[in-house]
Amino acid sequence: MIHESYLKTVQTDLMERVTDGDILLNDLVSIPVNAAKISSHPIAGMQNAIALQVSSLPVVSLPVIKNAKLRTRTGAIVAEKDTVIEMNEAQFMTIAFVIQVKGAV
Repeated sequence: MIHESYLKTVQTDLMERVTDGDILLNDLVSIPVNAAKISSHPIAGMQNAIALQVSSLPVVSLPVIKNAKLRTRTGAIVAEKDTVIEMNEAQFMTIAFVIQVKGAV
């Protein structure tokens, strides 16, 4: 089992890495991360997981979002999601990236 103190270390490290990062949509459009926070609620069916919620400025240039990649300030991909979301000007969207921390054997 992963100790709670290590999970806190991972959370802090993750927050620092994505604070100046971006979200890459459809492998074409990069939007800077405006804010990031760790979700405080447990994630159903997952142990030792971190739910990271990020927000950016609105995107009006994409009518459909097919994938989203959360990247660090150096461009490393932290997490990605494949989806099909049709956008319009009246919508706001929250993307929650769930990152599960696993110990090595």
